[in-house]
Amino acid sequence: MDPISASGLISIGKQIFEKAASSVVQNDRASNTDFATHMVVDHDSTSKISDPRLRIEKLQTELKSDLLKDPSTANFFQQNSNCQIFLERRADGSVQFISSSGQSLVIAKDSAHCSKANELLDLSLENKINLTAMRPNAVSFDS
Repeated sequence: MDPISASGLISIGKQIFEKAASSVVQNDRASNTDFATHMVVDHDSTSKISDPRLRIEKLQTELKSDLLKDPSTANFFQQNSNCQIFLERRADGSVQFISSSGQSLVIAKDSAHCSKANELLDLSLENKINLTAMRPNAVSFDS
């Protein structure tokens, strides 16, 4: 092999090595940052309630508190305080509370109450908590 070709091959090898080494350092830094970010995110998510039953209870308490603060919904819960209440999703995306007294309360789908109620429904149905045989696809709601 002539000296010109040999020095060209060495130069190409050096460039490849330097490029590979610099990308490993960059990837290592990126992965360290990603790892640290994941640790913070994982720590935050584990500090939240992980038990589905407790999460459902917390959601239900928050939703009821929010509904009792709203005069338009508080009346329904006050009138049905001694009744069994069920929460179910409607076909149009809204939710409704149905009382064993026969009264119902519909929460519009664009309401903040509706999104929290849907979250409660999803979590309850997914974990099979607060289900009732009397009303399929509904969950009991503490009144």
